[in-house]
Amino acid sequence: MWNGRTLTKGFRRARNFGFLHPNCKRLIALLHLLLKFDPGRALAWVKKRPPILCTCCGAVMTIVKTQIRTLFPEPAPAPLAAEGVR
Repeated sequence: MWNGRTLTKGFRRARNFGFLHPNCKRLIALLHLLLKFDPGRALAWVKKRPPILCTCCGAVMTIVKTQIRTLFPEPAPAPLAAEGVR
């Protein structure tokens, strides 16, 4: 059974190789230098979020983790037929 989140036996995740490997920050910095890419300038269009206030005490809350929305939502699972229906 394949659910889209696990890999078949024998396959490896492609994002863990080459410059996509999490420990490859030096290579990414070198690529930025060679391609004359300025990540600060590329992110200049991103708007700063307004502060989120706590409803209880009114203090400013800190965002600890965010989840990136996927462009292609996963399809809904097919409904299962009720027992006895064929």
